Amino acid sequence: MKHLITKERFRRENFKETETQYIALKSIVHNQTLSNSFRWEASLLLSKNLKRQSCVALKNRCFITGRSRGYSRFFCLSRIQIRELARNNSLPFVTKSSW
Repeated sequence: MKHLITKERFRRENFKETETQYIALKSIVHNQTLSNSFRWEASLLLSKNLKRQSCVALKNRCFITGRSRGYSRFFCLSRIQIRELARNNSLPFVTKSSW
């Protein structure tokens, strides 16, 4: 699982570096007032250079275990880790309730 966490971190860093270029090319492609040839070149650049670095390739993972299912965006943790940390009172303002 460790390799999945490092792989995801690497993808996010690459996306941060090319995010402005990605957004600019997307806006050029969708702009109807520009010429078709200019938009076509922008779409070619978008598909060629940024295929692996798009935001679609990113996967939300728990930063402790690397688990992708049961992910909570608020904590950036999986449901299992949230439960364990809540039981140990490690999460601020969260307690595991039982009745």
